[in-house]
Amino acid sequence: MKPKTEQFKRNLCFDSWYIWTLLTHGIGFKESDLKRIIFANKFSTGKVGWTLGYMINQTNYIPAEYREKPLSRNHFTLWLTISIILLSLAVLFLISTIYIFCRTKSPTIGKTKNNYLQPSDQEYA
Repeated sequence: MKPKTEQFKRNLCFDSWYIWTLLTHGIGFKESDLKRIIFANKFSTGKVGWTLGYMINQTNYIPAEYREKPLSRNHFTLWLTISIILLSLAVLFLISTIYIFCRTKSPTIGKTKNNYLQPSDQEYA
């Protein structure tokens, strides 16, 4: 046993037991089928790794054809109406807020006829 490969050989027992359990109980292979399994590291087009297998597996979840559903005329009219109502309410609220703000008078206590502030009668401590 070489020192470089010693750390990997310690896990071989666990790895082989895991693969056997996965193949027999997880996937459903029989003992006679296990003798015919061949593991490949390379294809003619390149290397085989877990990333390639994962990518191939995930392609099963992509729909065969994706069609974007257009917005129907009724739905467009509904959304347009709701948007106009909300915009109108916002404008009415803005106008009423400005009207109320302008109607309230600012306090004129302490101002003279020339709009200059008079000194306060309170003493500062």
